Amino acid sequence: MTTFNTKAEFKKSARVISDYANDMIFEQPREGLIAQEFTTFENIDNGVKKTVITRTFSTNGEYNDVTAISILPNNV
Repeated sequence: MTTFNTKAEFKKSARVISDYANDMIFEQPREGLIAQEFTTFENIDNGVKKTVITRTFSTNGEYNDVTAISILPNNV
């Protein structure tokens, strides 16, 4: 398995530089923003691994990140 180490730094006003990996994907809270979702599909030995990370924003400026992983088997 090949491992990639990628560093990113975003300069957009709604992004931050952070050690928390999800902050490199998602925006920080802003007015009117409700939720964002990031989906990846990865080939694995048993089929395809689907990872969905969802960030939901509250009206008080906080957010909650949830990660859901499912395996789509080869023998479907």
